[in-house]
Formats: sequence, structure tokens, C-alpha cells
Amino acid sequence: MKFIFLSIVSLLFLSFSSCKSSKDKQENKPIPFETVFETMSLGSETQGTKVVQSKEDLKDFEVANGNDMAKELLEVDFEKNTLIMVMAGMKNTGGFDIKIEKIINTNDKITVFYKEINPPKDAMLTMALTYPLHAVTIKKTDKEIVFEKIIE
Repeated sequence: MKFIFLSIVSLLFLSFSSCKSSKDKQENKPIPFETVFETMSLGSETQGTKVVQSKEDLKDFEVANGNDMAKELLEVDFEKNTLIMVMAGMKNTGGFDIKIEKIINTNDKITVFYKEINPPKDAMLTMALTYPLHAVTIKKTDKEIVFEKIIE
């Protein structure tokens, strides 16, 4: 009888000890986002990414050719939202773009997945400088935000 009891207790112990806690599990939940501003002409001359948590942070963003900041960016409510921007930098022709495809929340950080779009090699293109930019908002967060470029 003792043997059966000990066997059952041992099996229960082993089965519970092999279970992972929910804290160990990395949750990959998509975060909803809203496009605030998308442009080919009022982006930045520099390629890169930017996380903006306040109007003060936004002042550091330099719009290409010294243009005024887009009103859509100035109207973001930073009490409720975090602004995320990806910039393709200065391009010599039209046909280039940049897009935030998805944003994923894990336990320790938020990852922004974006892709750069290049024109086809044989495309007829506008001969003008362009500055592709995509800006989105998410619900206010203090988590670390990292960027990952999607390569196709």
C-alpha cells in the first residue's frame, strides 16, 4: 500500500515539476496600432527609427528640407499614446516606401516589424527627392521598443 501511495505521489510531483509557469512563457501578442502620418515628402533626410513619448521628444525630429512638422504628428496625445516612426531617409527618385507591418508585445519588450519597399528595376519613376516615413501610435507604454526589418 505504501508503495502505491509513494508511486502516485512521485508521479504527481514529476508531472507538476515538468510544467512551466506562465511567467516563463513568452507571450507574442499583436498590439493594435493606428497610422497617424504616412508621407513621401515630409520624412527625414536620415534613415532610421524613432520612439516619441512626448511633445518635447518630437522637437528633436528634423523634417526634410526644413519643412514644418506635419500637424498630424503635433496632434498626438502623448498622455495616452506612444508615437513610433520609421524613416527610409532621402531617396533620389519616387517608388520607395516604408511600412510598419506589425507590432508584437512580449513579456519584456515590444518589437516593431517594418519593411522597406524598393521600386522594380524597370519601373518608370518620378525624378524627385523623396523621404518616405510611416508614423503610428500605440497605447502608451514604458516598455523597451525594438525594431526589426523584414527582409523579403
